[in-house]
Amino acid sequence: MSTIKPFQELQFSDAFMFAATMEDEEICRGVLERILGIPIKKVKVRSEATLFNNSDYRGVRLDVYADDEEGTMFDVEMQTTDKKDLPKRSRIYQGQMDLVALKPGDEYKALPKSYIIFICTYDPFGYEFYRYTCTTICQENGMEIGDEAYKIYLSTKGKNENDVPEELIHFLKYVENASYVEEGSNDSLIHKIDTRIKGIKRDHGMEVEYMLFSELLSDERKEGRNEGRIEGETQFAMLTEKLMHDSRSEELLKAVNDVEFREKLYQEYGMRQV
Repeated sequence: MSTIKPFQELQFSDAFMFAATMEDEEICRGVLERILGIPIKKVKVRSEATLFNNSDYRGVRLDVYADDEEGTMFDVEMQTTDKKDLPKRSRIYQGQMDLVALKPGDEYKALPKSYIIFICTYDPFGYEFYRYTCTTICQENGMEIGDEAYKIYLSTKGKNENDVPEELIHFLKYVENASYVEEGSNDSLIHKIDTRIKGIKRDHGMEVEYMLFSELLSDERKEGRNEGRIEGETQFAMLTEKLMHDSRSEELLKAVNDVEFREKLYQEYGMRQV
């Protein structure tokens, strides 16, 4: 039987804390620059696009969706359990991103460049690389076809130190072990992340949100796998985010067990329960 990790013990590698930390747009920008090795002027974190899905269904997905001034789209997710499905999961994510980006009447060439990034605490492919960068290529001659859709898989278990920037290795060591920040690292990005995490842990509202989220996942595991419930869970997560943003934590607590009250809140926020 799985147990809920205490809120005060959460680290950057825990999906909930990762998503909460990356809502800080400067941290998000810094992480993306560190991973991609390119300068990014500014990013906008689209927290309303964050999805909460039961780990018994598709894996806990508290991902961070962002875009920059150039229109480039980013979807970043922390992965701590190797379910051997990341490449196919990325196909789903790519489709979702493209649907968001392409408006009715737009030509396909209007699709922006996109990056789907998985930060893994395991080696997803077994080659001991810190970073796997994947593009769509022609098998006959190795030519990149130019769809500008990139999949990047990071691994904290990499061993090819000479092939990646030292700063990326520092970041991945912190993902692997939060105490790395206390072991002499002078990395400013790592210290920003660590400082934000400490601030989140002092926020009672965030602790309430984490407890509610954990309870919701636990209840869904007990009640079994029901595809209709996945959508309901996602919608409740969106309601949770709206209520916490409006400082309505007491009403959120009531909504957990009071179905009628929850329905009123859905209507108030213009949401329709599935």
